[in-house]
Amino acid sequence: MYFFEFFRIKLLLLAFAASQANQKPHPTVGVIRWDAWNLFDGQFDPISYYSHRCLSPEKFHYRLPFFATVLSPTNTSYNGDLQSVMDQEILYAKHAGLDYWAFDTYCAYGPDCTTNSTYCVEYLKIAPHYCPRDPAYGLRQYLSSQYNSLMKFTLLLLGSSPCDPAVQQGYLELMVHPQFLTVLEGRPLLYLFQFDDAEADLCGGGWAGSKEVFNKFRQMAINRGKL
Repeated sequence: MYFFEFFRIKLLLLAFAASQANQKPHPTVGVIRWDAWNLFDGQFDPISYYSHRCLSPEKFHYRLPFFATVLSPTNTSYNGDLQSVMDQEILYAKHAGLDYWAFDTYCAYGPDCTTNSTYCVEYLKIAPHYCPRDPAYGLRQYLSSQYNSLMKFTLLLLGSSPCDPAVQQGYLELMVHPQFLTVLEGRPLLYLFQFDDAEADLCGGGWAGSKEVFNKFRQMAINRGKL
């Protein structure tokens, strides 16, 4: 139950930021997306496996997403990695009055949680077995949707992975997208999640060094005209 309560709380979390719309400040309402509802090569992604396992008992079927199928009182099936699913999610979110999604960003892992990234190895110490094969499927489907102009988006940076220069370059590319959420006269809004002492040590040898890493990342964004 802890897994599901945590997941439900995250999905219902409201993040507020100042809006520039019509030059009148008002709350901008966003929701964190944890995309854990997909198949990979016909099998449930390693993270999606846990959501599938928790929702398979009949008493939890009422929590299933609209694109799920109930196969039996003890089994369900779903695959959110479809353009049609994302398109409908955007329309539902817009109807509900949401302004943006904050996509969780994950390391991508190979079979049996393999990775060549020290940052991704460190995250497995926090969450063993949470090693998705295709963590960005939700963001990818959002970016390719014909309806993405209806919803802004931003990123929730996970653990120490945003300290990786290669990962930072990917973030910078996304931050110039016309639908990327900005506040305070055009500054991109980002979130940082699960960044504790261990992540700070890995990132920059401690909090002071990590501050410098993120200051350099900020400067790269400034150089691209995004701050």
